[in-house]
Amino acid sequence: MRKSFFVGLLVVSLLLIPQVALGLNSPEVQARGGETTLMFIGDKGLQLDTEYGITSEVGLCVAIRKDATKVGAKYEFDSNLALLLGVIEQAPFIGANIAMPLDQYMGFVGDLSLSLASNRLAAVLELGMVLALADNLDLRGGLLAETDQYGKNFSFQIGLGVNY
Repeated sequence: MRKSFFVGLLVVSLLLIPQVALGLNSPEVQARGGETTLMFIGDKGLQLDTEYGITSEVGLCVAIRKDATKVGAKYEFDSNLALLLGVIEQAPFIGANIAMPLDQYMGFVGDLSLSLASNRLAAVLELGMVLALADNLDLRGGLLAETDQYGKNFSFQIGLGVNY
């Protein structure tokens, strides 16, 4: 009863936050399969993330929104940690993707990417929760923090992820 109440309260509070985003990806890579998320990031609008596994350890990932495009590769060390390499808006980035299961229906995910654009360090951090709704569908929500030469930006996020 207590766990159901907590999960329900978390979902309702994430749905009622005025500036939200959908997203957050897990570090797992599926051979010939992947994960797609649709995100709404407060003042940044919609974001679409998709990943596709070439092998059981290496995958390709793309994230597109109105102010940034991220293209990269993911290498899964284990189901809880992956290394990311690629390009964010013509600047190379390196990142890490983590996950920690809390139970069979809920987990914590995070993503940190560091890039060097115009000789200035930029960082993107996503932290959040994943709640399984069905075998291949889940609800995701959390916080997106970005910093670059123009300043810092924080947005809440909530959304759906589909695994295939």
